[in-house]
Amino acid sequence: MTPQIRHKLEYHKGSVNTAIFDASGSYVFTGGQDKTIRLINSTTGDQIQTFLGHGWGIQGLAVSKDSNSLASCGGTDRAVYLWDVSQVQLTRKLSGHTQRVDCVAISDNGSIIVSGSFDKTVRVWDTRSSNSPQALLQVLDESKDGISSLVLMQTEIIASSIDGHVRTYDMRTGRVLVESFGGQPVVCARVVSGGKCLLVSSMDGSIQLVDRADGKAMAAFSGHTCQSYRIQCDASDYLVASGSEDGFVYVWDTLRDNESGSAKYRLGGHSGIVNTVEFHPSAKADNPKGHAMLSAASDGSVIIWE
Repeated sequence: MTPQIRHKLEYHKGSVNTAIFDASGSYVFTGGQDKTIRLINSTTGDQIQTFLGHGWGIQGLAVSKDSNSLASCGGTDRAVYLWDVSQVQLTRKLSGHTQRVDCVAISDNGSIIVSGSFDKTVRVWDTRSSNSPQALLQVLDESKDGISSLVLMQTEIIASSIDGHVRTYDMRTGRVLVESFGGQPVVCARVVSGGKCLLVSSMDGSIQLVDRADGKAMAAFSGHTCQSYRIQCDASDYLVASGSEDGFVYVWDTLRDNESGSAKYRLGGHSGIVNTVEFHPSAKADNPKGHAMLSAASDGSVIIWE
């Protein structure tokens, strides 16, 4: 069944650059060019809170598993913000990057934050430390261009870069374990299939599903437009989705479309560049929320699909 619009939300003024579900899927956090973060009930579509404090548009968000801690980064703020969600209060500001911060990730318990910047570095922070200089644990500077996305696992950091590489680091030592790709600028990398695969999107308009064990491409998907912007993608158990510069959300069936590469669905509803998509945490093949996802666009809208 074709995904349908459940809610179209227009709380932001200007582009919505990033949007994520919390671990339960009950709430959505959105970050906009209007310098605000919005907390939204994903079932009703109602706005619950607005987080204020950034001096520039929000580029990245990450929330801890218990939804108590929210990390955000805001372009040329050059800093990572840590929020107490229940109190709607800024608790830490982690400074050290020398250029805009584009992406952020947080550990399940909120004790570790990883940030990626246009300054070509990944920085690892200990939120339990009392001040910013001591909170900085590591600086990972192997990238030759800006960091476009981050994934934080138990002991690994996966960082994609505009230099065309996806690097997997041992978080304990800071050592590069795997350096893959090396072609077109990579704008997004996601861990899927229980950690066995990477979903990698590049600026040549291609998305590849890659086996992490041997680096071989298992499937490729195309049809969307990604040439100039950091368009984000995601995957559920059996679907791959991506935003697109042409204003549509593209969805592929990993079982049906892995040979042809053509999209199963081309979803309209936005009137601007679709910056990001994310599947609901419960989006499984045998779950009624199998199609549930969100998308956010430069027209200021967020759509929750079902």
